[in-house]
Amino acid sequence: MSNTDTQKASLALRSYSGEVELHAHDYHQIVLPQTGSMDIEVDGRGGKVDWNQGVIIPAGTPHAFSAKTSNTFLVLDVPLPSTGMQKTEAETIKKLNERSFFPVRPEIRHLLDYATHSAALLTGSSEVAQSWSTLLMSSLVLPHNNTPDHGQFTLARALTYIENNLEKHLTVSEIARVSGTSERRLYVVFEQHLRTTPFAHVTRLRLNLAMDLLRDTQLSIAEIAHRVGYSDQSALNHALKKSHDLTPAFARKISRAG
Repeated sequence: MSNTDTQKASLALRSYSGEVELHAHDYHQIVLPQTGSMDIEVDGRGGKVDWNQGVIIPAGTPHAFSAKTSNTFLVLDVPLPSTGMQKTEAETIKKLNERSFFPVRPEIRHLLDYATHSAALLTGSSEVAQSWSTLLMSSLVLPHNNTPDHGQFTLARALTYIENNLEKHLTVSEIARVSGTSERRLYVVFEQHLRTTPFAHVTRLRLNLAMDLLRDTQLSIAEIAHRVGYSDQSALNHALKKSHDLTPAFARKISRAG
């Protein structure tokens, strides 16, 4: 590659498990939450990537991470500035190099929501990925109001607790207690940020997980029902029928046929 060539940022959807020893790489990396959470140490500073926080790992910076629950992250690899790179883009990357952990503010949340619904397009089209990456990097370096959005903190705690306890009997009062808020306030936060209710969100996650397990595993329907928080196969059958107009057996059949 000549020194006038410009490398592009690359975007990937990744899951992590276990622990990774301290290492470094020759490009910047931005890790953004989709589901679950991950403990990470960057240049000796510990933190967490979860619904409320992302991390920038500057090129050459030693880092290690640990992920103990199921998770999905958007990972953006950003090349070092080169002579072929536009001045504004190089300046943006230079600013990012001075950052580490950052809050997932509303404008970044909008980009993540788009990525959630357009993952195939983002990871399959370099042009779309580059446009999305440029918007993200611009959002990260723009000045912003430092007043914290306590609703987002509450929602982050609620979502983390729900995702880590889908197999258990969950109640709105319990989720509210763990999230440090009242039931009424929890309903307001879910409506404001997700346009849904806590119970509807739990149901959607459970049924999405059930569909994944029906498609990707040989587990019995009764075992899947227990793993996603339903008391028995009949309860899962009722919920799936109501939401998708499918029985678990038929959902398994058509997902595998497809």
